[in-house]
Amino acid sequence: MKRDRHIMTASPLVVLLSVAGRAAAGVAEDPFSDVVAVPQSGSNGVVRLDPAWSDNLLLRKELYVLFAAGRDNFDETRDIMSRLSAGFEVQKRFATATRTVAALDYQGRVVYRDRMLDTSADPMGRGASPWKYETHNAYVDLYNVFGEPGRFNLRGGYFYQPFGLNQQTDTHGTLLQLSNDRLLGAERDWQMTLYGALTEELDYTVGYLLGAGPDHELEGQAGLGVARVALNNGWLFKHGLEGGLSVLAGERVDEHAVMRSRSVHHATHGDPVVSTWRVGADVRKRVDSGAGPLTLMAEFAAGEDEDDEVLSGLTQAEWLHPGRRWGTALQYRHVWQDVGMGAEDDTDERVSGVLTYYFENDVGNANLHWVALAVEQQTRQTDGPEDTVFMIQYYRYW
Repeated sequence: MKRDRHIMTASPLVVLLSVAGRAAAGVAEDPFSDVVAVPQSGSNGVVRLDPAWSDNLLLRKELYVLFAAGRDNFDETRDIMSRLSAGFEVQKRFATATRTVAALDYQGRVVYRDRMLDTSADPMGRGASPWKYETHNAYVDLYNVFGEPGRFNLRGGYFYQPFGLNQQTDTHGTLLQLSNDRLLGAERDWQMTLYGALTEELDYTVGYLLGAGPDHELEGQAGLGVARVALNNGWLFKHGLEGGLSVLAGERVDEHAVMRSRSVHHATHGDPVVSTWRVGADVRKRVDSGAGPLTLMAEFAAGEDEDDEVLSGLTQAEWLHPGRRWGTALQYRHVWQDVGMGAEDDTDERVSGVLTYYFENDVGNANLHWVALAVEQQTRQTDGPEDTVFMIQYYRYW
């Protein structure tokens, strides 16, 4: 109560001083009346981006170093494969106060390769020149182009093919890859696809792929129609489950498919455009426990290149320590093709294991930093000798 009385006593004095100050201001000249405010374009010489552009803008950097040696090849030549790259990624989201309208992504890298080995860890290295600039992503998403929210979204550009688990799995930095680079000759393609919610439980993707292969070639191919139905994110969040069914058909450019099969070479007269169809099923299950998450995955596909039957299978088990510092994974992949014309069936069978130590392992994959050791055992290779490849990798994305 004493404090309150002091406040009440001081109040008339405060009011009186305030009134006197205002009266004086009316007769005294303002010393700053001739000062004009000048808008500034920067601070301390640093130019700032327009907020309309800098909002929701992300810039990431990437470093990738890989050294590998095949046991048989190293015994004969002492050659060590190297793959070195530096890259970047730009992501921009366009939004109003109430909704996201569009997003774009571009990711590229400069790559140097030397003494390349046959390994699934670097699928883009087959036949690549020593120096190469590679585009990993280059696409635009338009959200809710019509209809109910979340029902119809449009994607155009270069990205993972929506076949199998490829589009839900970012493998640009990992040593273990999925099926599509061998099954379809590339894991990414130029595309125009429509995607969204099909039902309360399922998502869909349907669209057109250019079928241009890893070298972005136009050889008169008709392209590929693709469709996929998959479990929506609710299944992943509630049950740790992903899965779907995919179908693809049309024409694609794949020089390796022509070289691999006599019957395909005969049917295309050596032209790299290959008539193709595929159907596939896939599933991935995350099992959480006190010992860390265990993720089990499988992909299966069947189809034809021209008249050749093609079968593909991949299984993988991956474990991550609860502290997210250590991880290990084991993968088995098998691709079989009936090449016809009396030739031996083409088979590519490999088993790979990876041990990874993470310096950083962000849950949202915004900051990744690791060192990995890997072994790839080629258990059966129709077009060459089986070898054991040992690898060490350094990777950072931030």
